[in-house]
Amino acid sequence: MSELIEHSGGDSHKVLSIGSEQSPVSIKIYQDIYHQITGRTEQISQKYTENVLLDFSEIEQLHYKIMQLCDVHTVIASNEVVTVFHEKERKEQFTSFERFKAYNSNATKPTVSVVLRYNFSILLSDRKQPQEYIVTIRLASRVAILNAMEGEVPPFMRGRFLGLSRLHTAEISVEYVDYVVARSFLEAFDEWIQGCSSEPKSKYIDFFQSVSHYVPQILQLIMPLIVMYFCLQAAPGFLANTAPLDWGRFFIIFSSAFYIVFILSGILGRFIEYAVDSIQQVSYLKLNKGDEKLISNFSKRNRRTFIRFFAGCILTVLLGVASSLLSGLV
Repeated sequence: MSELIEHSGGDSHKVLSIGSEQSPVSIKIYQDIYHQITGRTEQISQKYTENVLLDFSEIEQLHYKIMQLCDVHTVIASNEVVTVFHEKERKEQFTSFERFKAYNSNATKPTVSVVLRYNFSILLSDRKQPQEYIVTIRLASRVAILNAMEGEVPPFMRGRFLGLSRLHTAEISVEYVDYVVARSFLEAFDEWIQGCSSEPKSKYIDFFQSVSHYVPQILQLIMPLIVMYFCLQAAPGFLANTAPLDWGRFFIIFSSAFYIVFILSGILGRFIEYAVDSIQQVSYLKLNKGDEKLISNFSKRNRRTFIRFFAGCILTVLLGVASSLLSGLV
């Protein structure tokens, strides 16, 4: 008679009945049996969009945290690979973190991302055979990624395209046999993320970027209405004190002003929309000279973008004032 494995129990303390004798087996042992029979592992992952500001010391602290976590378990064998990706699809690979410490900090190519991959064979206290765990951590530089994207996107699409991008700055995935062990890696990484240097997220920027595409439409609605309001306020007095032949002057001025203000409102609206969408919250990897230069240029560009935004707002106010003064021409 073949052996039968049955799942029983509906609460958190599930047991498994194996074979004709219905021997109770814990979930952990069942997981181990499943892994040995199929050779499959499960995977759990977590992504982050925090504006982390990472240098080599922060990454080194992450490595030490992973190593300290492994000290809790009996690690039979382990290895790690660190891969550094630069712009133009250039990458460097290190077969250990100690070798990664010799990374050339004078390099001029900005760092796009760093991937740390750990392979562990862990022998748990209640097991006789080791289990395989693969921990993969990806740290990305939003500054470098956006800089590379700008080179690929046409100029007229850059602001809106970059405004729509919500890049993950950090990610961890764990291939595991025992969920409890895998969860400990995720919690350690989450704790490291919370302790990293970071720039707080701006809810205002996120909100304005989510509605920025309405700005041209709103301005093209409001500004012509201002022209219409002031011209219609002046129309009764003008039409009452002029001959019917002069009424054409009023309608020509009114229609011309309406059209010009409508066009200028759309241009200013798109100018403001582009400025809002071009504002990016800083998150980076600073490992070499190229990173330092790119971060400096990115900060200057953000300041110029804020100036363009406020300039667009001022021009919009001036356009509104000019629209109200058009009534004096009739």
